[in-house]
Amino acid sequence: MTIVIGANFGYCVLAAVGISVQCFLEGVAVTMARKKFNVPYPDNGGGRFADKLTDKDWVAFNNVKRVSDNYSESAGMVLSMLFCAGLFQPLLAATFGGLFIAGRFIYGMGYKTWGPKGRMLGAPISSLSFFALIAIAGYNAAITTVFA
Repeated sequence: MTIVIGANFGYCVLAAVGISVQCFLEGVAVTMARKKFNVPYPDNGGGRFADKLTDKDWVAFNNVKRVSDNYSESAGMVLSMLFCAGLFQPLLAATFGGLFIAGRFIYGMGYKTWGPKGRMLGAPISSLSFFALIAIAGYNAAITTVFA
């Protein structure tokens, strides 16, 4: 099997840059929330400093923290599938990478604004985009190796 990385693979790289920047910015949001709510390191929202917050502030801080943590938990898997799918179908993979970014934006804004229920619009968009990348990578890998 020969894989040729064409010019369109650059779109996958752009999507990966977008995902990476967006994930980084969610970390910046946590840093800003730490300052706003006076929750220094190493407290992750359940320690001595967070215990001093009002219930409302504790929830607000942890919503911001959860958005960042969830993004960090999924970024590696999404990026690896974006690149694997992009080796075979770069424009399609980049499109799903862009949809993932849009879904994560909606997820993050909703979660930070309305709590866990606020993620319900963005979560399916980002999740289905990720599953599409898995399907594209898996299908193309199978037809070029196992079923070739």
